[in-house]
Amino acid sequence: MRIAAAAGATALAMLTFAAPASAAARAGDICMWSQRDYKGASWCWNPGNGYVDVPPALHDNVGSFRAEAAGCFINWIRPGSQKETRVVRNGDYRRVYDNDFGGRIDAVAPRC
Repeated sequence: MRIAAAAGATALAMLTFAAPASAAARAGDICMWSQRDYKGASWCWNPGNGYVDVPPALHDNVGSFRAEAAGCFINWIRPGSQKETRVVRNGDYRRVYDNDFGGRIDAVAPRC
């Protein structure tokens, strides 16, 4: 019985992880996609996660995003010392962001 429960929990975790960002997004997340119009590789971040470097598929490659929380997009010019930032507000979204700051995002944080 315990093995079946563990297998079921593992399968549920795998489905949650494999789901597209729009399905995996929770209230309070900022979700990013590698392509325009919310397509391609996706990843969601929550302010409770603190500062996080974006995954490799999105590093300097955010084609679109939706924000259900406030945050800060960061482009490191000189890591640790010089950065460029963009404030993100709850409700912000961009279908096309790769031709703007999305082409430079390295990290996300709760505040700039």
